[in-house]
Amino acid sequence: MIPSAFAYASPATLDDALAMLARGDQDIKVMAGGQSLIPLLKLRLANPAVIMDISRLNDLRRIEHTPVSVRIGGLVTHDQLLNEDPVIRTWPIIEDAGEDLADPLVRNRGTFGGSLAHADPAGDWPAVALATDAVVQVRSVRGVREIAAKDFFTYLFTADVADDEILTHVELARPEAGTVSAYVKIAHPASGYAVAAAGVNLTLDASGTCRAARVALTGVATTPLRSVAAESALEGTTVDDDAVRAAVEHAADGVDVLGDGYAPVEYRRHLIGVVVGRALRRALDRRL
Repeated sequence: MIPSAFAYASPATLDDALAMLARGDQDIKVMAGGQSLIPLLKLRLANPAVIMDISRLNDLRRIEHTPVSVRIGGLVTHDQLLNEDPVIRTWPIIEDAGEDLADPLVRNRGTFGGSLAHADPAGDWPAVALATDAVVQVRSVRGVREIAAKDFFTYLFTADVADDEILTHVELARPEAGTVSAYVKIAHPASGYAVAAAGVNLTLDASGTCRAARVALTGVATTPLRSVAAESALEGTTVDDDAVRAAVEHAADGVDVLGDGYAPVEYRRHLIGVVVGRALRRALDRRL
């Protein structure tokens, strides 16, 4: 299909973009890399009056390293992130999630921040953000808001970004010593999107006891989300086989699992335990 008619704007600065959004007199859709928005336009699932292309705002293309965190600009592409060696070494979960993410064309145009703002319930990066306790920064003329990843995904394809806001950065705190992470996906054979996937991030002390656990799920519900039950089964344990089995057994507790023609509810519920178990074992294998 052909998109419905729209006006095109390409602001020169972030301030210009925010000022345009603040006027509120037009239905404006912000476009970063366009790899999620353009298909929606072609299917006429999105029909904005104006497309605001922010891809030229180069200040948002930076990856900034500090002693305590890394700040990933909203326009950092998938490929740019996956080739940032210090990031990959620090967070192996990112490399896992990027292993079969889309194709080279999409990886070179699509953005990490745009993927989070798109809030696809079967996307890979939302699970990474949840598992690493990422903090998302959004900006408007009213100021800056910082939103914990656990609060960012609010509904199907809906994130906590207001109409006059732009996602500018995502911040990951540097993991504590003893932290291991991994991501495992069972992909749909046609689309490559997650039928079920899990991202895990465990912090183990010197005795091997799990002091903090994050288990994030994607592809299984209306939003990416954390499995609080699996996290509770892991925290305070030495993450032995019994603890992993308990996490697998309870991983779907409290999750309103979606079903479809490819993966009915009970099958997808089973897959939650499968991917959580595989992700935990992959992460634990990375212990030094």
